Amino acid sequence: MDCPACKVPLIVAERDGLELDVCLQCHGMWLDAGELALLAEKFGRRLEAGGQAGLVKAQVEESPRPCPRCDKRMHKAWLGKPRVLLDSCPAGHGLWFDAGELGQVLSQFEVAAGSQPAAVIAFMGERIKGGDAT
Repeated sequence: MDCPACKVPLIVAERDGLELDVCLQCHGMWLDAGELALLAEKFGRRLEAGGQAGLVKAQVEESPRPCPRCDKRMHKAWLGKPRVLLDSCPAGHGLWFDAGELGQVLSQFEVAAGSQPAAVIAFMGERIKGGDAT
């Protein structure tokens, strides 16, 4: 699979049973359908059923990017409050997060009782906090 943003091959990073497709150039991340919900659950975050139920179609000027799975033009969609602009495969294959966006989204979800909110940072490193780490 190639990065929809910069077109270089994505690498598969496996941590604690989750496979994440990551771009080493732009630090974007592809999550297959359902992986956002799994990631949220793993770190004690509550996410609406399906993991993408909160997506709202966005009307923006940004050019559409190709889905790394099927190459169809992805839709722009808002998720969360404050809103984070994501790319969503129209065929339901998954979501593309530019650098820092996954952390912005996960930090908004309600923390489940007894969870360790800092676990997300430990799992993903500084990149998830703001996207400015290399």
